[in-house]
Amino acid sequence: MSRSSRQVFLLIVSYTALAVAWGWRLHANDAPPKRDDALLDTTRAEIVSRLVTAPKKLQPAALFQLALLPENEALALHEWLQDLPEQRLRKLTVQQGPVHAPCPLNTALIFAELERADAPLIDDTRLLISAAGDRLEERHKLAALELLASKAADNHEHNLALEIHQRACESESATWENVLALADAARLARHPAAALKVVNAWLEPSASRLDAALRDDALDLQTGLLLEGSRHAEASRITLDELRALKLNAAIPPRLMQRALLATHAAGESAELLPWIERHLRTFPDHQFSVEDIAAGKTVSADYVRWLHESSAIADRQNHTSIACDGFFRLAAAGETRVLARLHALATQMGRGQELASLFTALQRRFSILELAQALADGNSPAPARDLLAAHLKTSPNNRAGWHLLTKIDTRQLGAASAPMLWEGFLKRFPGDVPALKHLAQLQLNNAQYPQALRTLLQMSGEDLDEATLRQITTLAIQLDDLPTAIRSQQLIVQGSKQPAVSDVLTLATLTRQSFDADSQAVLAEAVAKLPAQTAFQKTLITPTTTGEASSFSTAVQAK
Repeated sequence: MSRSSRQVFLLIVSYTALAVAWGWRLHANDAPPKRDDALLDTTRAEIVSRLVTAPKKLQPAALFQLALLPENEALALHEWLQDLPEQRLRKLTVQQGPVHAPCPLNTALIFAELERADAPLIDDTRLLISAAGDRLEERHKLAALELLASKAADNHEHNLALEIHQRACESESATWENVLALADAARLARHPAAALKVVNAWLEPSASRLDAALRDDALDLQTGLLLEGSRHAEASRITLDELRALKLNAAIPPRLMQRALLATHAAGESAELLPWIERHLRTFPDHQFSVEDIAAGKTVSADYVRWLHESSAIADRQNHTSIACDGFFRLAAAGETRVLARLHALATQMGRGQELASLFTALQRRFSILELAQALADGNSPAPARDLLAAHLKTSPNNRAGWHLLTKIDTRQLGAASAPMLWEGFLKRFPGDVPALKHLAQLQLNNAQYPQALRTLLQMSGEDLDEATLRQITTLAIQLDDLPTAIRSQQLIVQGSKQPAVSDVLTLATLTRQSFDADSQAVLAEAVAKLPAQTAFQKTLITPTTTGEASSFSTAVQAK
């Protein structure tokens, strides 16, 4: 560079430095920009009002940070408040926001935005929450996703709710409660396979996220989801494999037995479970008792009775008659009278009638003959029930309840056509039996035997006539033109009520006018007096009708 060029360059630099120095001196005494305190206070107040909708546990830290917020960030919050809802949420999650993140204030503002009425669409919001990265702690991200899933379910967007729960369960911080929420959402969306995939992942040995208690919960949920998805054979295979994996002398966990029972029943493979149930039964001390001991009053546990019933029922379905019969004997001895009918059929078939008779004799110390007969009849074994009752009634001929049950059993055996005759026979033995009279009357009505039904109802004494029966008598008497009976039954209806219905009084007035006498008129006047005071109306009811002859009249037009 030549000497003249260097001089020119130095001259330019000198003048530039001089200009900068004079500029600094001219502005050195300028007043600093004024703070707009009112704007900052308004912004903080608006933020506080929004934080009210955030979770309570997030509010204290967020409010504390807001109180100490630098002026520049408070001004940034003011500008942020002017944005559209979606843009506000973007700045809090995936873009540069008004405050540094992650921080309590940013987190609380995210939840507050989710609760606002003008919040963005749930589908868009869940994408922003999922993409928030380090700007939102993982536990808060899970809570936000659960909140969005709940809102989607409330809006009946079950598939969207399921997708959000699936995203939550992908997190390393997901808990078993998140999986349970996913299962509920999958059921509502009718897509149990989505939850099953997650449950299977949690059950992997390498996952090691479940303790012993939660693992049982997970296995129960796995079986339930398989059955709900109609994957019955797979559920049965898994539970039976668990049973086969047990050590030879190990006790079978009750929850595993319950899962296996549900799965094998659904898959039609109950026979595969029968040996395991028998093994389970042998672990109960109750299994050492004999049938005679149990019938004599030895207490057995409800759990033992339950599995004994399952074993007997499966054996019966699979035609393992001996096993089923032994089980039913023990159940009946324990007081399970509902198995008596099936036990009677199997014991008779296998030639164990003597044992059966001994058992019935022992059971009579705890149950009446009528209860045993009723149990047999309820189990569709009316013949042995009748034999048992008939033998009892020979020694107790006045046992009304026994004859009543025998009549019902005979009706079942002989058919509905013979029912009226059978109940008439019962009433000859026990005249005036109210339930039998009502039952017979109903049978006669069903057969359109209206005069007989009326005669049957009139056999009841006055104190046994309830309102429904009286109304039935009135209807039948009117239908059969039996006016005195209709009037008397309607009078009893009205007299039996402190405030009779107007329709009942009108019916009584109509009937009374058709067969006027002083006593009927007095009862009608008493009934009318109970009605609300309407003088003209009352008079029309109690005024007797009169008859006379019509005078002659002419239809001809008179000429003018």
